[in-house]
Amino acid sequence: MSQYEDQYFIMKRVVFRDKYLSLRATLDTGRRNHTYAKLDYGDGPVFFENGYKGEVPFNLNNAQMDSIYPVVSVDIASVVNQYEINGFQLFPAVIIGDDGTWYEDFYFFNFYSTLDCVDFESSNVDEYEPNAKYNEVIKYKLLENILNDIPEESRLIIKLARVEGGAIIVHEKIVKALAKFNIEAFQFFKLSEYILGMEFNRVN
Repeated sequence: MSQYEDQYFIMKRVVFRDKYLSLRATLDTGRRNHTYAKLDYGDGPVFFENGYKGEVPFNLNNAQMDSIYPVVSVDIASVVNQYEINGFQLFPAVIIGDDGTWYEDFYFFNFYSTLDCVDFESSNVDEYEPNAKYNEVIKYKLLENILNDIPEESRLIIKLARVEGGAIIVHEKIVKALAKFNIEAFQFFKLSEYILGMEFNRVN
């Protein structure tokens, strides 16, 4: 195990759908390729709505999730925004209430590039295929040589490449800084301890 599995935490959404708002991008935002392309501030904010409108109450909190991507309040964003992180934007977002009200002052975690730093050969991977576009990782090992070459500030938050379903890992420095906000919509698991599916068994 490298030092990095103890320094990084994998971010996972809390699974109780009826309690935590699950967002869905509007059609126009989806056309902007908001989860994998660098967004242009001149095009205005990205927009989200209740992904289960009519089924789940619109309970707005300091953090919500659009799939694996957080949409957070200004105070949370300010902790992250002080760093220059590779391939990452905190992008202005608007959450549209079930009644059409706009809730501004939110920021979307946009990743326009991924980092190929998973050691798939050493990780526990379900039916690993070296040439596959994506592989399902059960337990992670990271490539120390890749991370060693990147300044710490530039890799405080990473979207991992070639992982089935997508995965975001967060450095302990950010995790500790966010602890004061009592975020309920997502939780962190130390990478050295995480096994696929643990998020269904525990809530922070």
